[in-house]
Amino acid sequence: MSRRALSDNLGRPDRGSVAAGTPVEGPANTRFMRRALALAQRHQPHPNPRVGAVIVDERGDIVAEAAHERAGEPHAEALALALAGERARGATIYVTLEPCSHQGRTPPCSRALIDAGIARVVVGVGDPDSRVSGSGIAQLREAGVDVITGALAGEVERIDPGYFHHRRTGKPLVTLKLATTLDGQIAAADRTSRWITGEEARRDGHLLRSESDVIIVGAGTVIDDDPALDVRLDDYRGRQPRPVVIGGSRPLPTGARLLGRDPIVYVPRPLGVADDEVVAPLGNHVDLEVVIRDLGERGYVSALVEGGARLAASLIREDHVDRLVVYLAGKLGLGTGVPVFSGVFATLGDAVPLEVEAVTRMGNDLKVEAKVGK
Repeated sequence: MSRRALSDNLGRPDRGSVAAGTPVEGPANTRFMRRALALAQRHQPHPNPRVGAVIVDERGDIVAEAAHERAGEPHAEALALALAGERARGATIYVTLEPCSHQGRTPPCSRALIDAGIARVVVGVGDPDSRVSGSGIAQLREAGVDVITGALAGEVERIDPGYFHHRRTGKPLVTLKLATTLDGQIAAADRTSRWITGEEARRDGHLLRSESDVIIVGAGTVIDDDPALDVRLDDYRGRQPRPVVIGGSRPLPTGARLLGRDPIVYVPRPLGVADDEVVAPLGNHVDLEVVIRDLGERGYVSALVEGGARLAASLIREDHVDRLVVYLAGKLGLGTGVPVFSGVFATLGDAVPLEVEAVTRMGNDLKVEAKVGK
């Protein structure tokens, strides 16, 4: 089922799918939590987490469901409670993430669940945010609410890996995306690189962009290719990722397309810095550790790196890349054009270990997803 079809289907509550009187536990926990997971995936509310909630009455009927849509707006639990009204009393709520227990831009959800008379809360996974981190569950239990934890915990983390990584490390989850010929060339010697991969792989690359808070490129990529770094999908209505540029000695072209999209530009020089530039000096270069930490402090939880070869190599060598997505085109360069990484591969001991997680065929191309060893 397509993402769009799934989203449309989720708009209709599913009633009567569990026989009356059936305990809402065991297999039902899995079924209703999967529904909450599907709801959560409809939105990208970063820096807040993706959260879905489903309220089920004592008969096993779904009476309300919701997902957190945007930071600063009501959380999934609050939205579902408002829809359920009095039918929430004595019911069970399935929520992908531990209900928050602190006052932020919205009231605490744990208190709202208690006040609504919810009898049982089934939680996918605890919230690693230090402001919550077990206190939401503790508050519910102290009020006499039955709490079950660990329902599909691994799947909950997989739908929003950036959030969990950010809350645990303070840094965004960094994914390096590469598109290359089978023999490792990202462009020909004359710098032509357009359409290395086919349409299916290119569309998937835009889906990667849609799931990212920022897209990072080097200044050379901006100067040479003038990328827009936006999501270009016919059915996409979500927010656009913010461009991030790692500056160098050359100034950016005044007419660069991404300059109209409020980019963050990190530069090594201490003088003549524009309003949208951040100084991150390391000798004559930008300190990438400063960049990654600054992005995390700004609340960005997922970063996609798209170029160029020198920046990609530096980020990996300095242990700033967490995931790798490589699109291998069904093409051979038959020579050295522009290789994936700059520098010299001097000895096998210099190789970076990868944990390959998935290999997917996309038309005439392959998509390889891997974790990067540290």
